Amino acid sequence: MKVITSQSYINNEIVNQKIDQLSGKEFVELPVWTTGLTDEDGNELCILADGHHTYEAATELGIEVRFAEQDHPEGLTGEALLEAAWMDSEYRYLGTEINVW
Repeated sequence: MKVITSQSYINNEIVNQKIDQLSGKEFVELPVWTTGLTDEDGNELCILADGHHTYEAATELGIEVRFAEQDHPEGLTGEALLEAAWMDSEYRYLGTEINVW
């Protein structure tokens, strides 16, 4: 499974607040929506549903990030889910600048 996102905007003040909240934790768990899609390498793709700032904070602190796969609340999958979850940029692999398509 590969986690993707289309959110580029990160507010550093929020990340700093999350760093304070996460201090001392061993891991965080973030929800991802299953898309029913795969990338060119055959990896199942999931969209980070929430927690972009928490992800950034955990990464800065070196805290393990775990992902909890969930269905979208409205049952969306595929292109419909990609459109509904789109934020502000091309879909890329979480934690990278590499576009999925």
